[in-house]
Amino acid sequence: MCWNCGCMMPDNDMGDPENNITTEKIIRAARTGGKQNVKEVVAQMLQTYNKKVKGTPQDSKPVV
Repeated sequence: MCWNCGCMMPDNDMGDPENNITTEKIIRAARTGGKQNVKEVVAQMLQTYNKKVKGTPQDSKPVV
């Protein structure tokens, strides 16, 4: 879950596999995206954030 909460346990879904991001989910995304690796998927996520989300209302709006 640490991919979305910072707990530093990237392979633990904390009992909520539907909503928490684990390394396995990133690996599945890498396979779907054309045999990328975890580093490439995370880099793509950061690039998307920086180009499309950063500074928008979605970026600063609380998630409820």
